Amino acid sequence: MNRYGLYALRRAHNNGLVFRNFRVPAENLLTPKTGDGLTIAYHGLNLGRVALCANAAGTMRWMLSEMLPWAQYRKTYGEMIAKRELVQRRVGRLAGMIVACDALTQWCAGLLDQGYRGEMECIVAKVFGSETQKTAAIELFMKTHGGRSFLHGHGFGDNVHEFLAPCIYEGEGEMLGMALFKSLVKHHGKQFFEPIGQILHDKSIRKPSLINPTHLWALRKPMVAYALWYARQLIMPTRWSELQGMSAVSDSTPKERVANRKRLLRHMRFAQQQLSAARLMISTVMRTHQLKLADRQCRMSAISAQVIDSVVMLVTSLHGMHSSDVITQEAADCACRELKSRMTCKPTSDSDYRQMTALGEKIANDGWTEITGTKTSPILMPYSH
Repeated sequence: MNRYGLYALRRAHNNGLVFRNFRVPAENLLTPKTGDGLTIAYHGLNLGRVALCANAAGTMRWMLSEMLPWAQYRKTYGEMIAKRELVQRRVGRLAGMIVACDALTQWCAGLLDQGYRGEMECIVAKVFGSETQKTAAIELFMKTHGGRSFLHGHGFGDNVHEFLAPCIYEGEGEMLGMALFKSLVKHHGKQFFEPIGQILHDKSIRKPSLINPTHLWALRKPMVAYALWYARQLIMPTRWSELQGMSAVSDSTPKERVANRKRLLRHMRFAQQQLSAARLMISTVMRTHQLKLADRQCRMSAISAQVIDSVVMLVTSLHGMHSSDVITQEAADCACRELKSRMTCKPTSDSDYRQMTALGEKIANDGWTEITGTKTSPILMPYSH
């Protein structure tokens, strides 16, 4: 038994088992009826990854429930900080994060319930959920509570490792991003690039040159096939499946909900455009780096992050359009706005800030059904009057 201390999960007993010359009878080998042990293990990881995203959504609900009483208690210059734009932005942003994680959780869980492996989808949920929880804890929860965050007994200080550890658990985020990238390119690589590599190997061509007639003739068939595929991507429009259940808008539907759904529809279209454009971007990277692509970890990680953000935006916008709760719709809109700003590398606009702070003000004043009933802790070191 290897006993060790662990900051995260410190309330559990963490011990390692070290085996030395431990012989196991051959008849004790586990032989699954279908598949193999590695596939079964990976499927278990998929379940853990979507559970991690669900846990992030629940944890951030608790964070939001803890932030609101403090924001209404703490005053600066005679006014509670719940009325300050910065704090309202944090509340609105946190609500968007919660809805995005809810959307990913329902999407992945639905796929798993239908029998799909959901490996790539659960990677998206895990990476986004863990990174979002980390951001929420440090940038929103801790900074709103200020110095009290580090008091013994405070929810942040006592659990900070629990908020950060999911970035490592179930697979470190950037490593999973590269795994997602490799899954994305696998079929494309086998179809178009593997035949080129096989010809180069058979012909002992180490450095192919497009100005060498011999090389061009040897590669003519796979290169023509790739050129035809590339041309189709440029010419043919992308086809997306029709939305289901999105036409249920009647004259009696509140104008606020109609406006929210229109905004979410625009976000959905933008995410679709980004995912469609990713095909040529990824193919170009594969063509540029060829066999050296495996060593371009930074490039693979960056492209994977863009794809993940596009998927999250698509799923969150659809989730918001299906919701009948106005605040949930507005939170989905805020999450999509932040994702779009990140994907386009453009600074947050004044319109985005107004939308986010208005949502935060609404939640601070009227509450939100998604956090109703969440238990909160007493305020530590209250002022003496």
